Amino acid sequence: MKTKAVDKLVDESDLVNRIQSGDQQAESEMVECYDRVVKSIIRRGVANTSEASDLYQETFCIVIEKIRKGAIREAERLSGFVCSVAKNRVIRYFQRSTRRESSVEPDEIVSLQRSESNQLEYLLKKEKAALVRQVLKEMTNERDLQVLSRFYLAEEDKEKICSDLGLTSLQYNLVLHRARQRYKELYEQAMRDKQK
Repeated sequence: MKTKAVDKLVDESDLVNRIQSGDQQAESEMVECYDRVVKSIIRRGVANTSEASDLYQETFCIVIEKIRKGAIREAERLSGFVCSVAKNRVIRYFQRSTRRESSVEPDEIVSLQRSESNQLEYLLKKEKAALVRQVLKEMTNERDLQVLSRFYLAEEDKEKICSDLGLTSLQYNLVLHRARQRYKELYEQAMRDKQK
């Protein structure tokens, strides 16, 4: 079956069955089929080449392990599963990065600044990123956080988010609109507080 995720025709059910039966050639074929789409998803979110390479490998390790264990319930939706795993790796990468950045000591910030070519630009970016993290922490509605991060950071499809959260298209539009409004209000308040 032809999907937008792959460049060539692939029988997803056949690939899954072959991988489950231990066919290593099928594993290589799957990686080859989804190579470009996984790289594309990861590169959109992660600029660091080394980190992107790690996420790429993690994605295929997870997919192959799940297939081997028989955890794929709908083999004909393999492409959607592969894309979902790649997007989730990117989300987790950002979550880990945010936790690491929030634990950076002032001395470490100074040493990081020296390595930047434009220190003022770097400081402004850090300040804005810290403000965004602060605003996200103040958002108390878990669904708002999920919708915002999955749609804007991970660039997941609306249909996938709706399916995962049990929302209709209209409900999703309302949730996203309200989440953006809440975020905007919190961000503007944080900016006002900062200027005082």
